[in-house]
Parts: sequence; C-alpha cells; structure tokens
Amino acid sequence: MSEMQALFGAEPCGKPAWEPLIWPGEPVVAVTERNGRRMIDTQAWGLPAAAFVDSDRSRAHRAILFPRELRADAGALVDPGELERCLIVLESFAYPDGPGGQRTRAWAGLWEQPLVGWAGFCVPGGQGCAGLLVLANPLIERASRHMPLLLRPDGHDAWLDGSATILSVAAVTEEADFFLERTDERWSTGASLDDED
Repeated sequence: MSEMQALFGAEPCGKPAWEPLIWPGEPVVAVTERNGRRMIDTQAWGLPAAAFVDSDRSRAHRAILFPRELRADAGALVDPGELERCLIVLESFAYPDGPGGQRTRAWAGLWEQPLVGWAGFCVPGGQGCAGLLVLANPLIERASRHMPLLLRPDGHDAWLDGSATILSVAAVTEEADFFLERTDERWSTGASLDDED
C-alpha cells in the first residue's frame, strides 16, 4: 500500500483489497479523484450492465472499454459523460495464448514499473470500473491486437483531472518498455499443462 500511496499520491479509503490475480467481476484496486482528494479504493472490475444501452453485453466485455465507445453518439454507453476517470492498479496483465482447449497465459507488463496505472472509467460511488484498451505495440501484438492504456507517472494528474485526452495522455507505448512471456500456465486455472497430464 505504501508503494501505491507514493506512486499515485493518494490515500487509502478503508482497506483496499489487493489480489495478485483478478478476473472480470472481482475486486480491483483503483485510484480516483474527487474534489481535489485522491483515493485508493476497491471496486468491482466491470461496469454495471445498466451503464450500457445493450445491458446483455457479456460480463467480460464490461471490464474493458474501447475509446470509440466513449463518444456520446456511439450508442454503447447510456451516458458516457456520467463516468468518472480512474486508474486501475496493475503489476502485469495476461492474454490467452494458443489453440482452443490448450490455451495458456502469456504475461505482459513493464520492465521498469512494478506497479502501473491503467487508464479507465468508473461509475460514481464505486459501482464498478473498466480499463481502456488501445491498439497494441508490435511486441504485445504477438498475443493480442489490443493492450491496456498504461500511463507514465507524469500522466496520472492529467488523466484524473480530465485535462488530458486519450490521445494526449502520457502513456507507455514503446515496445522496449514491455515484456511478453509465454508460459505453460493453463489460462483458466493457472496450473501447469505438464502437471495436469
């Protein structure tokens, strides 16, 4: 928690619950700012179905947003202007890798930042949050066409106070800043494929 407080210049609200591995719908640590006060809190990873015009969108999709969905005329969100900005705290992120039935985890993250803020949006009152996905750099593209919009520390203020746009925020995009590690961890369980034979 002290690392998060120093990195984000925020104070914990209650006892934020840090988990090393999260799935959509589970609690995630997020940083928000309201009335000049920056807080570290726990939110559900995923916007509530009521935030979307089509409330039947899959649970997994509600955990991520694409920039195009934030346009007022996109018809994806009931009211994009009602969402607040946040930073979802990550150490790394994973993609399913390999053929169906044999998918494993390919882990990615930043070499020099053990903790990083993933630019996202949340529903006021801590009712859930979603992270923004952007086009992947060439390294991450080996696993997916998209990657989280991860911010450099000097981009935190401008993102949270709304003075930066998705295109202008200080993001980490360079291929050399990232690692990508393919593993034999089964996507669904994390168990080694060798251990399950």
